[in-house]
Amino acid sequence: MKMGEPKFYPFDQSPFYKLTSKKRLAELLGIEAADLRVFEKAGPSYKEWDEEKKSGGFRHIENPARPLKLLQRNIARRLSKIAPPDHLFCPVKRRSFVHNAKAHAGSRVVRTLDIKKYFPSTSSKRVFWFWHKRMKCASNIAGILTALSCWNGHLPTGSPLSPILSFYAHMDIWENIATIAKAAGCKITVYIDDVTISGDKVPDNLLWQIKREIKKANLVYHKEKTYRCGWSEVTGIIARDGKIKAPNRTLKALHELRKNIRREKDPQIREGIAKRLKSYETHIQQIEKINVST
Repeated sequence: MKMGEPKFYPFDQSPFYKLTSKKRLAELLGIEAADLRVFEKAGPSYKEWDEEKKSGGFRHIENPARPLKLLQRNIARRLSKIAPPDHLFCPVKRRSFVHNAKAHAGSRVVRTLDIKKYFPSTSSKRVFWFWHKRMKCASNIAGILTALSCWNGHLPTGSPLSPILSFYAHMDIWENIATIAKAAGCKITVYIDDVTISGDKVPDNLLWQIKREIKKANLVYHKEKTYRCGWSEVTGIIARDGKIKAPNRTLKALHELRKNIRREKDPQIREGIAKRLKSYETHIQQIEKINVST
Protein backbone atom coordinates (compact mmCIF):
# COMPACT_ATOMS: atom_id res chain seq x y z
CA MET A 1 0.00 0.00 0.00
CA LYS A 2 1.33 3.43 -0.95
CA MET A 3 1.81 6.16 1.64
CA GLY A 4 -1.40 8.13 2.13
CA GLU A 5 -3.69 5.50 0.59
CA PRO A 6 -6.77 4.63 2.65
CA LYS A 7 -6.75 1.38 4.61
CA PHE A 8 -9.56 -0.99 3.67
CA TYR A 9 -10.53 -4.38 5.03
CA PRO A 10 -12.44 -7.26 3.37
CA PHE A 11 -16.23 -7.26 3.60
CA ASP A 12 -16.30 -10.15 6.07
CA GLN A 13 -13.88 -8.31 8.36
CA SER A 14 -16.34 -5.48 8.97
CA PRO A 15 -17.21 -5.15 12.67
CA PHE A 16 -20.87 -5.33 11.61
CA TYR A 17 -20.39 -8.71 9.93
CA LYS A 18 -22.42 -11.44 11.70
CA LEU A 19 -23.21 -9.03 14.53
CA THR A 20 -25.63 -10.50 17.10
CA SER A 21 -25.12 -8.41 20.24
CA LYS A 22 -26.92 -5.15 21.04
CA LYS A 23 -24.17 -4.34 23.52
CA ARG A 24 -21.53 -4.69 20.80
CA LEU A 25 -23.66 -2.63 18.42
CA ALA A 26 -23.85 0.16 21.00
CA GLU A 27 -20.05 0.04 21.35
CA LEU A 28 -19.64 0.34 17.57
CA LEU A 29 -21.99 3.32 17.53
CA GLY A 30 -20.07 4.95 20.38
CA ILE A 31 -22.99 5.02 22.82
CA GLU A 32 -24.13 3.20 25.94
CA ALA A 33 -26.48 0.23 25.63
CA ALA A 34 -29.08 2.21 27.60
CA ASP A 35 -28.87 5.04 25.04
CA LEU A 36 -29.42 2.53 22.24
CA ARG A 37 -32.62 1.41 24.00
CA VAL A 38 -33.72 5.06 24.14
CA PHE A 39 -33.22 5.36 20.36
CA GLU A 40 -35.18 2.13 19.82
CA LYS A 41 -38.08 3.36 21.94
CA ALA A 42 -38.20 6.98 20.74
CA GLY A 43 -37.60 6.27 17.06
CA PRO A 44 -35.77 8.55 14.63
CA SER A 45 -36.25 12.33 14.60
CA TYR A 46 -36.07 14.46 11.44
CA LYS A 47 -36.77 17.97 10.22
CA GLU A 48 -38.14 18.25 6.69
CA TRP A 49 -38.28 21.09 4.17
CA ASP A 50 -38.15 21.76 0.43
CA GLU A 51 -35.01 23.34 -1.01
CA GLU A 52 -34.93 25.04 -4.40
CA LYS A 53 -32.54 23.47 -6.94
CA LYS A 54 -30.31 25.52 -9.24
CA SER A 55 -31.65 23.53 -12.18
CA GLY A 56 -35.24 24.37 -11.21
CA GLY A 57 -37.82 22.67 -9.05
CA PHE A 58 -37.36 21.63 -5.44
CA ARG A 59 -35.52 18.93 -3.53
CA HIS A 60 -37.17 17.52 -0.41
CA ILE A 61 -34.72 17.44 2.49
CA GLU A 62 -35.07 15.00 5.39
CA ASN A 63 -32.48 16.09 7.95
CA PRO A 64 -31.86 13.87 11.00
CA ALA A 65 -31.54 15.39 14.47
CA ARG A 66 -27.93 15.83 15.55
CA PRO A 67 -27.67 12.76 17.90
CA LEU A 68 -29.04 10.51 15.16
CA LYS A 69 -26.84 12.11 12.51
CA LEU A 70 -23.76 11.34 14.63
CA LEU A 71 -24.76 7.67 14.78
CA GLN A 72 -25.36 7.62 11.02
CA ARG A 73 -21.98 9.23 10.39
CA ASN A 74 -20.34 6.57 12.57
CA ILE A 75 -22.01 3.77 10.62
CA ALA A 76 -21.03 5.40 7.31
CA ARG A 77 -17.42 5.72 8.45
CA ARG A 78 -17.23 2.01 9.22
CA LEU A 79 -18.91 0.98 5.96
CA SER A 80 -16.49 3.20 4.04
CA LYS A 81 -13.59 1.10 5.34
CA ILE A 82 -14.81 -1.97 3.46
CA ALA A 83 -12.69 -2.51 0.34
CA PRO A 84 -14.79 -1.00 -2.47
CA PRO A 85 -15.28 -2.66 -5.85
CA ASP A 86 -13.42 -1.08 -8.76
CA HIS A 87 -16.65 0.25 -10.26
CA LEU A 88 -17.67 2.29 -7.16
CA PHE A 89 -16.36 5.85 -7.19
CA CYS A 90 -18.51 7.60 -4.61
CA PRO A 91 -18.45 7.67 -1.72
CA VAL A 92 -14.92 6.22 -1.70
CA LYS A 93 -11.84 7.85 -0.17
CA ARG A 94 -9.28 9.01 -2.74
CA ARG A 95 -11.82 8.61 -5.55
CA SER A 96 -13.69 11.65 -6.83
CA PHE A 97 -15.98 12.70 -9.67
CA VAL A 98 -12.80 13.64 -11.54
CA HIS A 99 -11.40 10.10 -11.18
CA ASN A 100 -14.79 8.80 -12.27
CA ALA A 101 -14.58 10.78 -15.51
CA LYS A 102 -10.93 9.83 -16.07
CA ALA A 103 -11.88 6.14 -15.96
CA HIS A 104 -13.73 6.64 -19.26
CA ALA A 105 -11.27 8.97 -21.00
CA GLY A 106 -10.10 7.42 -24.25
CA SER A 107 -13.22 5.33 -24.79
CA ARG A 108 -14.77 5.71 -28.23
CA VAL A 109 -18.34 5.44 -26.94
CA VAL A 110 -19.64 6.61 -23.54
CA ARG A 111 -23.23 6.16 -22.37
CA THR A 112 -24.59 7.63 -19.14
CA LEU A 113 -27.81 7.52 -17.15
CA ASP A 114 -28.98 8.59 -13.71
CA ILE A 115 -31.09 6.85 -11.10
CA LYS A 116 -34.13 9.01 -10.41
CA LYS A 117 -34.66 9.96 -6.75
CA TYR A 118 -32.17 7.33 -5.67
CA PHE A 119 -32.39 7.75 -1.89
CA PRO A 120 -36.20 7.96 -1.67
CA SER A 121 -36.36 4.96 -4.03
CA THR A 122 -34.10 2.87 -1.79
CA SER A 123 -36.61 1.16 0.47
CA SER A 124 -36.15 0.08 4.07
CA LYS A 125 -36.76 -3.49 2.83
CA ARG A 126 -33.68 -3.19 0.65
CA VAL A 127 -31.68 -1.75 3.57
CA PHE A 128 -32.81 -4.57 5.87
CA TRP A 129 -31.84 -7.09 3.16
CA PHE A 130 -28.30 -5.70 3.18
CA TRP A 131 -27.88 -5.76 6.95
CA HIS A 132 -29.49 -9.18 7.39
CA LYS A 133 -28.61 -11.14 4.23
CA ARG A 134 -25.32 -9.62 3.08
CA MET A 135 -23.85 -8.34 6.35
CA LYS A 136 -25.41 -11.38 8.08
CA CYS A 137 -26.47 -9.46 11.18
CA ALA A 138 -29.03 -11.09 13.45
CA SER A 139 -32.54 -10.04 12.43
CA ASN A 140 -33.07 -7.85 15.51
CA ILE A 141 -29.72 -6.10 14.92
CA ALA A 142 -30.55 -5.66 11.23
CA GLY A 143 -33.88 -4.17 12.30
CA ILE A 144 -32.21 -1.64 14.59
CA LEU A 145 -29.66 -0.64 11.94
CA THR A 146 -32.44 -0.28 9.38
CA ALA A 147 -34.43 1.93 11.75
CA LEU A 148 -31.35 4.10 12.34
CA SER A 149 -30.70 4.29 8.59
CA CYS A 150 -34.19 4.97 7.22
CA TRP A 151 -37.07 7.40 7.55
CA ASN A 152 -40.63 6.89 6.30
CA GLY A 153 -39.65 3.60 4.66
CA HIS A 154 -36.63 4.80 2.66
CA LEU A 155 -33.16 6.32 2.89
CA PRO A 156 -33.42 9.99 3.91
CA THR A 157 -31.97 12.66 1.65
CA GLY A 158 -30.14 14.52 4.43
CA SER A 159 -28.40 11.59 6.11
CA PRO A 160 -24.60 11.20 5.89
CA LEU A 161 -25.20 7.44 5.73
CA SER A 162 -27.45 7.44 2.65
CA PRO A 163 -24.71 7.78 -0.04
CA ILE A 164 -22.77 4.65 0.95
CA LEU A 165 -25.80 2.66 2.09
CA SER A 166 -27.67 3.31 -1.18
CA PHE A 167 -24.89 1.38 -2.90
CA TYR A 168 -24.81 -1.51 -0.43
CA ALA A 169 -28.60 -1.79 -0.36
CA HIS A 170 -28.38 -2.56 -4.11
CA MET A 171 -24.97 -4.23 -4.16
CA ASP A 172 -26.34 -7.37 -5.82
CA ILE A 173 -27.73 -5.26 -8.66
CA TRP A 174 -24.42 -3.40 -9.13
CA GLU A 175 -22.52 -6.70 -9.03
CA ASN A 176 -24.75 -8.09 -11.79
CA ILE A 177 -24.39 -4.93 -13.87
CA ALA A 178 -20.59 -4.92 -13.49
CA THR A 179 -20.45 -8.57 -14.60
CA ILE A 180 -22.64 -7.87 -17.64
CA ALA A 181 -20.53 -4.85 -18.66
CA LYS A 182 -17.24 -6.71 -18.21
CA ALA A 183 -18.50 -9.63 -20.31
CA ALA A 184 -19.23 -7.14 -23.11
CA GLY A 185 -15.70 -5.67 -22.86
CA CYS A 186 -16.95 -2.41 -21.37
CA LYS A 187 -16.10 -0.32 -18.32
CA ILE A 188 -18.75 0.74 -15.83
CA THR A 189 -18.58 3.18 -12.93
CA VAL A 190 -21.12 4.12 -10.28
CA TYR A 191 -21.00 7.58 -8.70
CA ILE A 192 -23.93 7.53 -6.25
CA ASP A 193 -26.83 7.86 -8.74
CA ASP A 194 -24.72 8.40 -11.89
CA VAL A 195 -24.00 5.30 -13.99
CA THR A 196 -21.45 5.43 -16.84
CA ILE A 197 -20.66 2.67 -19.36
CA SER A 198 -17.92 3.00 -21.97
CA GLY A 199 -15.87 1.06 -24.52
CA ASP A 200 -15.06 0.83 -28.20
CA LYS A 201 -18.72 -0.11 -28.55
CA VAL A 202 -21.60 0.06 -26.07
CA PRO A 203 -24.37 -1.81 -27.89
CA ASP A 204 -28.04 -1.16 -27.29
CA ASN A 205 -28.47 -4.74 -26.07
CA LEU A 206 -25.93 -4.16 -23.30
CA LEU A 207 -27.69 -1.00 -22.19
CA TRP A 208 -31.01 -2.86 -22.27
CA GLN A 209 -29.60 -5.56 -19.95
CA ILE A 210 -28.33 -2.90 -17.54
CA LYS A 211 -31.67 -1.11 -17.55
CA ARG A 212 -33.41 -4.43 -16.87
CA GLU A 213 -31.24 -4.98 -13.78
CA ILE A 214 -32.01 -1.46 -12.55
CA LYS A 215 -35.74 -2.09 -12.98
CA LYS A 216 -35.45 -5.32 -10.96
CA ALA A 217 -34.56 -3.19 -7.94
CA ASN A 218 -37.65 -1.01 -8.51
CA LEU A 219 -35.41 1.88 -9.50
CA VAL A 220 -36.08 4.28 -12.35
CA TYR A 221 -33.36 5.52 -14.73
CA HIS A 222 -33.48 8.80 -16.64
CA LYS A 223 -31.27 11.45 -18.30
CA GLU A 224 -29.82 8.90 -20.69
CA LYS A 225 -27.02 10.27 -22.91
CA THR A 226 -24.69 8.82 -25.55
CA TYR A 227 -21.30 10.29 -26.56
CA ARG A 228 -19.23 9.14 -29.51
CA CYS A 229 -15.95 9.87 -31.29
CA GLY A 230 -13.81 9.86 -28.15
CA TRP A 231 -15.35 12.70 -26.17
CA SER A 232 -17.89 12.79 -23.34
CA GLU A 233 -19.09 14.64 -20.28
CA VAL A 234 -19.08 12.42 -17.21
CA THR A 235 -20.03 13.73 -13.74
CA GLY A 236 -19.46 17.29 -14.95
CA ILE A 237 -16.01 16.65 -16.46
CA ILE A 238 -15.09 16.68 -20.16
CA ALA A 239 -13.12 13.66 -21.39
CA ARG A 240 -11.46 13.92 -24.80
CA ASP A 241 -8.50 12.15 -26.45
CA GLY A 242 -7.62 10.29 -23.27
CA LYS A 243 -7.47 13.47 -21.17
CA ILE A 244 -9.94 15.29 -18.94
CA LYS A 245 -10.71 18.98 -18.52
CA ALA A 246 -13.21 21.26 -16.88
CA PRO A 247 -16.19 22.27 -19.03
CA ASN A 248 -16.35 25.81 -20.41
CA ARG A 249 -19.06 26.76 -17.90
CA THR A 250 -16.66 26.01 -15.04
CA LEU A 251 -13.85 28.03 -16.63
CA LYS A 252 -16.28 30.90 -17.21
CA ALA A 253 -17.45 30.81 -13.58
CA LEU A 254 -13.81 30.83 -12.43
CA HIS A 255 -13.10 33.86 -14.61
CA GLU A 256 -16.14 35.72 -13.24
CA LEU A 257 -15.18 34.98 -9.63
CA ARG A 258 -11.68 36.34 -10.20
CA LYS A 259 -13.15 39.53 -11.66
CA ASN A 260 -15.68 39.88 -8.83
CA ILE A 261 -13.14 39.48 -6.04
CA ARG A 262 -11.00 42.27 -7.52
CA ARG A 263 -14.00 44.60 -7.65
CA GLU A 264 -15.64 43.76 -4.32
CA LYS A 265 -14.93 46.08 -1.36
CA ASP A 266 -17.12 44.51 1.33
CA PRO A 267 -14.90 42.15 3.43
CA GLN A 268 -17.70 39.67 4.17
CA ILE A 269 -18.74 39.38 0.54
CA ARG A 270 -15.08 39.08 -0.49
CA GLU A 271 -14.66 36.22 1.97
CA GLY A 272 -17.59 34.36 0.43
CA ILE A 273 -16.23 34.89 -3.09
CA ALA A 274 -12.76 33.77 -1.96
CA LYS A 275 -14.15 30.48 -0.63
CA ARG A 276 -15.96 29.76 -3.90
CA LEU A 277 -12.87 30.77 -5.87
CA LYS A 278 -10.69 28.42 -3.83
CA SER A 279 -13.13 25.58 -4.49
CA TYR A 280 -13.00 26.16 -8.26
CA GLU A 281 -9.20 26.47 -8.28
CA THR A 282 -8.81 23.26 -6.28
CA HIS A 283 -11.11 21.56 -8.75
CA ILE A 284 -8.97 22.68 -11.72
CA GLN A 285 -5.76 21.66 -9.94
CA GLN A 286 -7.15 18.20 -9.27
CA ILE A 287 -7.94 17.73 -12.97
CA GLU A 288 -4.44 18.85 -13.96
CA LYS A 289 -2.84 16.58 -11.35
CA ILE A 290 -4.76 13.51 -12.53
CA ASN A 291 -3.88 14.23 -16.17
CA VAL A 292 -0.18 14.44 -15.31
CA SER A 293 -0.17 11.30 -13.13
CA THR A 294 -1.86 9.02 -15.68
